[in-house]
Amino acid sequence: MGKAARAIIVENNKILVMHRNNEGNEYFTLVGGRVNDGETTEQALKREVMEETGLQVTAADLVFIEEHPEPYNQQFTYLCNVAPHSEVAIQEASEEAVLNKLTINVHQPMMVDISSFKRLAFRTPQLQTAILDGLVNGFPPNPIKL
Repeated sequence: MGKAARAIIVENNKILVMHRNNEGNEYFTLVGGRVNDGETTEQALKREVMEETGLQVTAADLVFIEEHPEPYNQQFTYLCNVAPHSEVAIQEASEEAVLNKLTINVHQPMMVDISSFKRLAFRTPQLQTAILDGLVNGFPPNPIKL
């Protein structure tokens, strides 16, 4: 059973998202990805965030668990804090950097205003709704299944 770990990162009234253009199918999702064999979801989260943004996760609280079709049967979403940083950019050695060079599956991390987040073509609407609720009412202290 495949698993994925995703990060909710909010700074200065902005939320970090990944803009994807997968063979002309454009959408937004959270930063994150596959949990490798031998990794915990939190280890995968930290690795994926570093690869896709250059950001170092300093704290992570699991807030949502979603069931998904293959290849990721479960997606674990964490509310994260990150170390001070300058820019947000895909790291050269990452899988996403390789795919970006092929230009068929482009990844672009970006910070968007929270007020704009609800209008994004988000990949998983139920997660987008849960994030919007968390931004307004606070995120759950214990993980919620979506």
